[in-house]
Amino acid sequence: MTTSLRPSLDPRKTPWKRGDVCTLGFKRHCFVLNHTSSYLEVRWMGGGGVERLTGLDIENLLRVGHADDLDPTGKRTNLESCEAIEALSGVEEAVQRRVETIKDESERQELDRLVRRIFATDRCRWDEKHQGQLYLQLVSPRSASLIFRICDYIHVRFCKKHER
Repeated sequence: MTTSLRPSLDPRKTPWKRGDVCTLGFKRHCFVLNHTSSYLEVRWMGGGGVERLTGLDIENLLRVGHADDLDPTGKRTNLESCEAIEALSGVEEAVQRRVETIKDESERQELDRLVRRIFATDRCRWDEKHQGQLYLQLVSPRSASLIFRICDYIHVRFCKKHER
């Protein structure tokens, strides 16, 4: 009979890894993002942000899951969940920066239409195929190529799904 030995949750026995899941008194939970001998950088779940912990703060953390363990859904690892949260946070920050640059109501309406296109459940084939470019156009309009913006403009004018 063989038994699989799981690595210890004790960081003194098994080093920290990006994606490890920790708790602080079972009241706050976080993912490890980075670590050195002097600090541990964590992302608090629930929108708590990123924090660099040192000394006693690290000692008070309890690791409850390793990066390569499956998350509670059983569909991905804790590291994959951490990376997904980071990606979504990046998108959220980019959208917030973009919203802060809106100059007038016309531009706001155009962005609203673009958001509806991106998240529509019944997207046209063009929007489905170019969803990544549409996201780019949403958060950083000048990053989308001029050719794509022209093609998209023409598409919107002639596609029946985008009639105003």
